[in-house]
Amino acid sequence: MFYYLRSIKTNDTPAFNAYLLISLLQGLNIESIYIIVAYIFRFSYTPNKNIIIYIGLSLSIALFIINYFLLFAQRKNIFDKYELLSQKIKSKRMIYFWAYVTISVIIFFVSVANR
Repeated sequence: MFYYLRSIKTNDTPAFNAYLLISLLQGLNIESIYIIVAYIFRFSYTPNKNIIIYIGLSLSIALFIINYFLLFAQRKNIFDKYELLSQKIKSKRMIYFWAYVTISVIIFFVSVANR
């Protein structure tokens, strides 16, 4: 993702943008899992608006902190590790990344639509 974001000329902070995008996708995946599990087990708890806001903020902050220490703080090591890969492997990983993004977004919107 970093290599794709780095190729955009107007992008000044590709590593930070990749960090934010990964955190967003993880949040979508967690919400999708919650919706699917609630649908399967007929779980129909609807908290009030304030609780939803606090849960969303807590989840976002937790994801940002975890991803900061696991990914963003170690970005130099990660960049160096993947810089040495062959073009064939980089292409495969880019296909896997875009498949992950596409499937995550589709599953999220389908689960929300069928809620």
